[in-house]
Amino acid sequence: MIDEIFDRNYQAGRADLNAGIGRAFHRLGSGIGKSFKVLHNIQWNAPWNGNSRNAQCG
Repeated sequence: MIDEIFDRNYQAGRADLNAGIGRAFHRLGSGIGKSFKVLHNIQWNAPWNGNSRNAQCG
């Protein structure tokens, strides 16, 4: 009886741990992907290709 309760709690704890690790890796991957997208835009998008409304004289 005690072993069954322990096993049930252990399995629930492992499931929570695995879900937390999965969420952490997903958030980390998303952050890295967004960072690379921003760096790509900075490196390869020419400023003169933007909207003419956003151009500033000065």
